[in-house]
Amino acid sequence: MRAIRGLTLLELLVVLAVLGVLLGLGAVNLHPDRFAVNQAARGLAAQITRARLEAIRQNCPVGVFILTAGAGGYAVRGGVWDEAQNQCVDTVFQTVRFGEGQLARVRLDAAASTLGHFPIFFDPRGVPIGLVNGTVVLTNTQGTYRKRIVISPQGRARIQ
Repeated sequence: MRAIRGLTLLELLVVLAVLGVLLGLGAVNLHPDRFAVNQAARGLAAQITRARLEAIRQNCPVGVFILTAGAGGYAVRGGVWDEAQNQCVDTVFQTVRFGEGQLARVRLDAAASTLGHFPIFFDPRGVPIGLVNGTVVLTNTQGTYRKRIVISPQGRARIQ
């Protein structure tokens, strides 16, 4: 007598139920809003570090301005040393607006942020000017997911 090989209907249902649960849990973590907020938070933290390094490199003050109009955003601007004028000339290095392009799912939570319009400024030695602990809070457009960027008095940005 030959043995019958294969899956029973009960075994097949158990496998499908386990796969359904795993896919359901994974879909929550693969939400595009989370990726957009995480990407925006990493980008802002990197630009704060960039502003410090540009201040040292250019030997002029450079800052990150938090923009609260509309969905919010930030601008990295400061001085570039001009040999002809023998002084720092104001230059915009980069401006990022939330709610546009790939960051359409991100907005600045102005009520939860403590920096407001205040810039995060670095002097030519890379030392923050007048900065106390500050936070910038980014959320998705529904407000269900948020990331906090905490800026220390030394000018270091940390994502929470």
